[in-house]
Amino acid sequence: MAAGQELSADKLIDMLSLSLPKLESQLLHKKYQYAGIEFSGDTAFNTYEHRPVGGKKNKQADPVRRRFTRAVLKNTFTLIYQTTSVNEYNDFTGELKKKGFYCEYEKDKTISPAAYLYQHGIYTAEASVKKIRDTAWYSICFYRKLLPAPSELKFADDLLQFTSHEYLVVYFGANNVKRDLYYFGGEDIVKCSILFMNTNRQVIFIWKDNLNSRKINNLLIGGKHKLKSQQINAKSVEDNNWWLKSGIRAGMPLSELRTLNNKNIAFCGGDAPNPGLVLPESSSRIDFKNKDVILGCTKCDDDKFLHAKIMSADKAMTEGRNFFILTIALYPVESGLFE
Repeated sequence: MAAGQELSADKLIDMLSLSLPKLESQLLHKKYQYAGIEFSGDTAFNTYEHRPVGGKKNKQADPVRRRFTRAVLKNTFTLIYQTTSVNEYNDFTGELKKKGFYCEYEKDKTISPAAYLYQHGIYTAEASVKKIRDTAWYSICFYRKLLPAPSELKFADDLLQFTSHEYLVVYFGANNVKRDLYYFGGEDIVKCSILFMNTNRQVIFIWKDNLNSRKINNLLIGGKHKLKSQQINAKSVEDNNWWLKSGIRAGMPLSELRTLNNKNIAFCGGDAPNPGLVLPESSSRIDFKNKDVILGCTKCDDDKFLHAKIMSADKAMTEGRNFFILTIALYPVESGLFE
């Protein structure tokens, strides 16, 4: 176990910051040999296998098999440590918890996840067990996230880099990030995180990974939303200080949106499933394909609007209707294996 003890949780976390040459030098010193490279999309996986040399004649060679894999994708550095020793695996998870890593559902016997995710600051560790050819491999996958400098955080689009509740807390502070539940309707309820709640900088993060509050499904900017914390007094935040790179913001009048797009805009009327939703074919200078722009209106309680399926910006403005951007739902571009 000596070689395994040398690669402690602390050591692996430190290795996340090393360049590939320095990492390989340390692994070589610990009797790891390069075993090849594999690609998954744009991600390169460099793998190393532990190949100890037998010591004195009266000592047996270490029977534990170990592998080490390194990968980098955009702003996430990843190390995967695999071992056939359950004791070594348990030692790693124990170390993580002592360092402040947490897994909310670790003791929940009602669920059986494929992996247990431990989070702490900019680090994430995914612990799992996989059987390969009758051999149980215990794996700890470490992620290190590079968060943007304050000068790089200018637009709402930039918030898509914060792919977990934990990253939001690290960057913006626990007082500015609240956990909540979002009600889509019926029994469709998901976990969400709210940045700057009830202010003109509020953004709601809807998570794909509901168990771990990570991997963004979409960001919601502006509007009134059904949240558990506001079941009695739901608050509307139409005007919002977050601008998108395209130049739009919640609260923007339809006339400004029309001018900015330089093309007539088609949107759903009152008789459509999603009233106010701008249709993707309206895209011109503004790309409506990777975001949902939902319009609100202060003069839309008449039969003409309520019975319309599709409306146009030019006609609505001619009729004197007061449309504005109520809510923007911003979706991330799929980034591959690690988020």
